[in-house]
Amino acid sequence: MTELTPPVETSDAPISELIENGELLPRNAAIEPGETEIPDYQFAWGITADDETGEPDHGEPVEDGAEKEIVIPVEDPGPNEALLYMLTSEVNYNDAWAVTGIPVSTFQQHDRDWHITGSGGLALVVETGDGLDEQGRIEVGDMVNVYAGQFDALDPKAGRDPMYSDFTIQGYQTPDGSHQQFMVAQGTQLFKPPQNLDLAKAGSYILTMGTIYRALFNTLDVEPRSRLFVEGASTGTGRDAVQMAKSRNLDITGLVSSDERAARAKENGADATINRKQADLVDAMRMVPNDPDEWDDWEAAGEPLLEEFREKNDGELADYVVSHAGAEAFSRSYQLLGEGGRLTFFGASTGYEMAFMGKGEATTPDDVYSRAGLNAGDGLLVWYGTPEDIEGTYDDVGEDAIEAGLERNARVAVLTDTAAQAEYVESEYDVEGAVSLEAIEEQSDRFEYLDTLPELPAPSQPDELASAVGSYMGKMFKPLGIATGEFLATPNNPRGNPDVVFERAGQNTLTVSTMLSAPYQGSVVFSEEMRGNRYSFYAPQVWMRQRRIFMPTTEIFGTHMKNTYEVWKMNEEIELDVFDVPQTHLTPWEDAPKAHQDMWDNNHEEGSYVINHALPSGDVETKEELFDHWNEDE
Repeated sequence: MTELTPPVETSDAPISELIENGELLPRNAAIEPGETEIPDYQFAWGITADDETGEPDHGEPVEDGAEKEIVIPVEDPGPNEALLYMLTSEVNYNDAWAVTGIPVSTFQQHDRDWHITGSGGLALVVETGDGLDEQGRIEVGDMVNVYAGQFDALDPKAGRDPMYSDFTIQGYQTPDGSHQQFMVAQGTQLFKPPQNLDLAKAGSYILTMGTIYRALFNTLDVEPRSRLFVEGASTGTGRDAVQMAKSRNLDITGLVSSDERAARAKENGADATINRKQADLVDAMRMVPNDPDEWDDWEAAGEPLLEEFREKNDGELADYVVSHAGAEAFSRSYQLLGEGGRLTFFGASTGYEMAFMGKGEATTPDDVYSRAGLNAGDGLLVWYGTPEDIEGTYDDVGEDAIEAGLERNARVAVLTDTAAQAEYVESEYDVEGAVSLEAIEEQSDRFEYLDTLPELPAPSQPDELASAVGSYMGKMFKPLGIATGEFLATPNNPRGNPDVVFERAGQNTLTVSTMLSAPYQGSVVFSEEMRGNRYSFYAPQVWMRQRRIFMPTTEIFGTHMKNTYEVWKMNEEIELDVFDVPQTHLTPWEDAPKAHQDMWDNNHEEGSYVINHALPSGDVETKEELFDHWNEDE
């Protein structure tokens, strides 16, 4: 962690003295890159820790006064980094979550006394570190739009996808976001803005639109003329999904909450809409209940939604679903998937347990292994003998799963119910090892077998939520991970996370299986018929770790952010007018807390918001025009 001087007190006297001495630039200052002396201090919007207790002063941005303007030091760029003078900075939900500390405090991820929010924006390069200037792609004086994703470019995993290499979101998972006058960024975060955007728009879209770009064209890998269902299709990321999907000639049905929003979704490219507040759906948008006696009624309550979708899609269900509204919508969105359908999701604002009712006929273990890409040398963990209807030593499906994995030369570990089953598996198959739940219970004082994910507190109760998730991980994930990981550990995977977990339809241990599977590349697979049973998982472990769930006839893929190549390609398509950027609201610097409060209260207007640091107006088109305005004002 970088050690920095504590914030300077923001009383009038020190600020005026700092400005007078040239140690702090005034707000909205004009600069000349390479000529203007870089000050020692800067203005920033952030959250601070209590002077006495050291605890973060989280709360609502305006209502609780949690978001404060503070003065902090300007940092120096390191190798392959640049120091930026921010012209605008993106406003997004990450800011609101960081300020409120919901669902977790961002101060848990660093040791500073403040946290500056903001993920992305538009900037001028004012200084470059060693290596970046030598490369020549980025130079002092360049105008760049800033992608918030940071990663370790020297990690070999970056060759597969930069997001697999210590990836973090600047301004949310790091304390040095873009709501400050000067910001240090990695060279890989900086891009030339599309030339057809004015400067307000040029810094407004990468975080949100990039997430959708990856979701559609990488995670879902959509095919033209397919059927897509989009939650919240009239605004925000739902609006972006509609526009981008239309560029690939998909047939899009959007979920909306009013006739006005339906019209807006169709203006953006939706072919049809479904109003979730209409009489026959108003009580349908809810999570699958835990009680098995209620499952049939829950499925029946969704039939009007399925029927209306079929009416608007030639009698068929969805090939793809983009879900982002959270637990209450997820269950129904999954129900809309047709055979071979794939759902992707990101975020879970209404709750972190994602539940669904299984569907589809059985397939073979080899089929799901093929779809999950199980290769020679990969780690495979098989649940064996654990469904309640299996008695004795033999488990036909479990043995098929072991044999199919060994035929692919995977390294197979087996988790059994009884010690006798583990002994049998090790005597019959050349597996890396087998361990039973009985043995784990004897060896671990904290192990407790939980047959489902316990009900979780709402995200608005961060301490209770963290406690509940921590308790589950302590009772299930950690003991099982230690016991099975020793069989599959390698130098590159010391914890032994399996690449693939073979799950069982007769149990609801999907939560722990997703946690056990390898981050960013891991999969959980089912081959048995799943119809008639409820399954659930803890959402962040799937979406933020980009894990995948393969079932006999459907798939659920987590998706998160985007990588540098995807930003580069998206910018190219924007410049070619393949799709456009939403309306942008340029918010004055002093109104940053209000913008975040409006977002928290869901009172913000349609479109994107950016905080204005130094643009003279919202209609400046080019860097040259910006400098002309600045020169006129001198």
